[in-house]
Amino acid sequence: MPADTNPMLQKQIIYSIFVRNHTKEGTFLSVIPDLDRIRDLGVDVVWLMPIHPTGEKGRKGTLGSPYANRDYRAVNPEYGTLDDFRQLVDAIHARGMRCIIDVVYNHTSPDSVLFEQHPEFFYRKPDGNPGNHVGDWSDVIDLDYGTPGNWNKPLWDYQIESLCYWATMVDGFRCDVASFVPVEFW
Repeated sequence: MPADTNPMLQKQIIYSIFVRNHTKEGTFLSVIPDLDRIRDLGVDVVWLMPIHPTGEKGRKGTLGSPYANRDYRAVNPEYGTLDDFRQLVDAIHARGMRCIIDVVYNHTSPDSVLFEQHPEFFYRKPDGNPGNHVGDWSDVIDLDYGTPGNWNKPLWDYQIESLCYWATMVDGFRCDVASFVPVEFW
């Protein structure tokens, strides 16, 4: 944390939940009955690992990685509905805790909504195909935020709009591989 971070924030206890593994059901609603136990641990912030749909193209394993995001503006239907998600967040808030979600702004799954709608937002390998800069991440393709003087502002706008959408529901974000995204964007 930066040295000037509020000391109260430096002492917060964050509890990470991977929804699909947290309970037998693996749903938003099935997490709610466990929130009292979590609060009683002294938790201040519940961090939900990626809640978005997982891509299918290039999927690793049968379930895929939650970091191979298919749609920034949707919840994984395996976890429940958007209303179920809102109920979970409301239940977290009702217990005096805050809720943050994981956002993955470096890359998406190859079959993402964003790639289908805006292929120009993505990094291209020398052969012209979409790809990534980390070879063993075969289930994702990188976004291309541009370079100084040639920023990809439409991508920036899309991502900021997505953050603003979720900020109406949650208290903050954990930004996965944030250092791979230009600091100018953040």
